[in-house]
Amino acid sequence: MSKNKPHTILVVEDVDEISESMSAALKQRGHLVECASNADHAIQMAEENRPAMILTDLDLPTFDKLMNLLRSHADLKNLVVAIIDIDSPKLSDQTINILRDFQALDDLIESSPASN
Repeated sequence: MSKNKPHTILVVEDVDEISESMSAALKQRGHLVECASNADHAIQMAEENRPAMILTDLDLPTFDKLMNLLRSHADLKNLVVAIIDIDSPKLSDQTINILRDFQALDDLIESSPASN
């Protein structure tokens, strides 16, 4: 089965090296990648580009703000949010997908509706 339409993933990461390596890995897997370094920038970019998913990390200084802005946003509240973390942290927010690797990310995107 060929993938006709690449998915856009918004990487929200404040550390440039991590952002660049995640972007490179995602692009290698055939995804389109947008990057933002904080919650406000991420919301602005998500409004403009409507990504299939936001990929971020728990250590992002504006993580809680990002989640609050997303969940209160009329058009973005159902956007898939994922974190790649091999330690599988337990979160109280069950809407955040904790993924072990990029293959799990691909599987999640394929199983998610591209648009709500």
